[in-house]
Amino acid sequence: MPRIPSRILLATALAFGVALPATRVNAEQQVYLLETQCRTATTKAFPCTVEAVNVDDATEYRHRFDGKTVSYRVIEEPYVRIQGKKSATAPWGSVRNAWINFGSNELCFNGTAFCVINPTFLSDVKAGGGHAFTERELVGLAFDQGGRVDLACFDTGCRRLLEALGQ
Repeated sequence: MPRIPSRILLATALAFGVALPATRVNAEQQVYLLETQCRTATTKAFPCTVEAVNVDDATEYRHRFDGKTVSYRVIEEPYVRIQGKKSATAPWGSVRNAWINFGSNELCFNGTAFCVINPTFLSDVKAGGGHAFTERELVGLAFDQGGRVDLACFDTGCRRLLEALGQ
């Protein structure tokens, strides 16, 4: 089996989906639809639907709940970056950070502003990550203003980073 570059694997995991080759398509193409749980920093887990869709050169992950849509997209070219938007009509903006907590089975963006809970998928990500995710509990990325990965961390390194940031 070919080795997947760790930057793509990590961005894939953090984007909560399967990384797909960056190809131009004229229409949206659904990759999958998933019933799961989401939460915010101020709420407990609630039911949500995640739709993964190929749109142009990105894969979008649309989280629908209570008539709202919160979306994140992974763009791989010319470099891996993640963008988000708070509603279907809002503009795309760079994500500040993204975290996977394998213990709580959560993928969170911008601290815990928005989290997706999916034990099955994250177990698959951890197993498929090979040595990169062996015995890992926490994986994180911080992005610059353009959305490019500025910093990656694992476990204690992530905890130290959060302490340094006062979070």
